[in-house]
Amino acid sequence: MTTVIREASVHEPMYILICILAAADFVSGVTLLPSLLATLWFGAHVIPFDVCFIQMFFVYFPTVIESSLLVLMAYDRYVAVCKPLQYTSIMTNAFLFKGCVFIIIRSLCFAMPIPVIARMLTYCNKCTVNNVFCEYFAVINSACTHTFMSDNYMTIALFLLSPFDTFLIGLSYYMIIIAAIKLRSQEAYKKVFSTCSSHLFVILILYLFSALYVLVFIFENRFSSHIHAFFSVLYIVVPSALNPIIYGMKSKEIRLLVIKYFKKV
Repeated sequence: MTTVIREASVHEPMYILICILAAADFVSGVTLLPSLLATLWFGAHVIPFDVCFIQMFFVYFPTVIESSLLVLMAYDRYVAVCKPLQYTSIMTNAFLFKGCVFIIIRSLCFAMPIPVIARMLTYCNKCTVNNVFCEYFAVINSACTHTFMSDNYMTIALFLLSPFDTFLIGLSYYMIIIAAIKLRSQEAYKKVFSTCSSHLFVILILYLFSALYVLVFIFENRFSSHIHAFFSVLYIVVPSALNPIIYGMKSKEIRLLVIKYFKKV
C-alpha cells in the first residue's frame, strides 16, 4: 500500500486496484487478529456485547468488497488484453472512482444487515460464542430466539453475490482466452498468462477457502465446533495474508520498488 501510494510510477489502474485490495485485507486482518491472539495467547474469552457486532461488520464488509473488487480487476485484465489500445481511455481515474464507490455501496448493502439482524435477536444474560471471534453463525446460535431472516440471510446474500460475481469473472477470462487463442503465438500466450496469473491465483485462493467455509457450514452437524471455528478463521486470514505476497511476487514493478525500500532501510 505504501509503495503504490508513494510511487508515481505505479499510479495505474491495476496497481490502484491492488492497493485497494490490500487495504480491504488489512482491515479484516486488523479486526480479527488482535481478538484471535488475545483468545489464544492470553485466554481472553470475553468481548463486550456491542463490540461483538462491530467486529462482525468489519470482518464481513472487507470480504464483500474483495469479491466485488475481483470483478473490477477481471474487467481491467480483459481491457488490458483484448483492447490494449483503448485501455487508457476506458480505465480512467473517473471510471475507477465510480467503480470503487459502487463497490463500497454494494458491499454496505450486503454487509450492514449482518450485524443488524444478529443484534435484533434476543440473547440470554450470558452467551457462549463457539468461535474465536464474533462469526455470524456462532453468534446467532447462542441467541434465545431465531427469525427466518436471521437463519437464512447469509444464504440469500451468498446466492445473490457469488453467482453474479463468478459469472462476470468467468466471462472476462473467457474473452481473454478467446483473444489469446486468436493470436496463435507462444509468446502471446506467455504474456497473457503473465498479465493475468496473479489475479487468477487470488481468485482461486478466495473461492477455495470460501467453498470450504460454506461446506463446513452446510454439513455443520458432521463437524465439531472447533472445525467450524478453524475454517471460519482460515476463510478470513489466509486470503488476506497471501494476496499481498502473490501480487508482490508476480508484479515486477511492485517487487522492485519494495526491494528498493528495503535496501534503503
